[in-house]
Amino acid sequence: MAGLAIPADVTQSEQVAALVRRTRQRFGQIDILFNNAGSFRSIAGVWELNEKDWWNDVKVNLLGGLLMIRHILPSMMQRDEGLIINMDGGRPIGGSGYACGKAGLMELTRVLVEELKTAGSHVMVFSAGPGLVRTEMTEYQADTEAGRKWIPSTRECFQTGQVRQPEDIAQKTLRLVQCARPEMSGLHYEPDTDFSEE
Repeated sequence: MAGLAIPADVTQSEQVAALVRRTRQRFGQIDILFNNAGSFRSIAGVWELNEKDWWNDVKVNLLGGLLMIRHILPSMMQRDEGLIINMDGGRPIGGSGYACGKAGLMELTRVLVEELKTAGSHVMVFSAGPGLVRTEMTEYQADTEAGRKWIPSTRECFQTGQVRQPEDIAQKTLRLVQCARPEMSGLHYEPDTDFSEE
């Protein structure tokens, strides 16, 4: 089955609604939501950052995840099945907007797990930690003056080859989908997680 790319601003509820609607028109029901949209443009000390860039990082990482969940979760709850996976990230100094957005998303994940249990729902919620992956976002950290000042470890890891591949977390996610059980809901997993121990 072919994929479908739909450009959308995940911080805009009407665009998320349109994205979800088109996805359902093409594929039918949505069984898995993997919240992977992210922004990391604000790299600076809190006293010198650009407020708009900082707030955009928070919005994309936190509000974007919330809106995707809000537009997809009700149908999952109606069927009493489905998986939601929220992508975690680091909390680097100099990246407080990204850090606050991701920390908020992880707290949203924790609360959502408990809310679904309270509602008697079997929809499962997880968080994924991919490690450092070379992407446009992390290359921005390595290639800019601000990134080299505040997050030098990114450039160092690139130079030494200490990076993860996108396939690492993708393969582990496929494994999770195969073995997920309601009692596992709330689990944080990484490429090296052994699900046989869960």
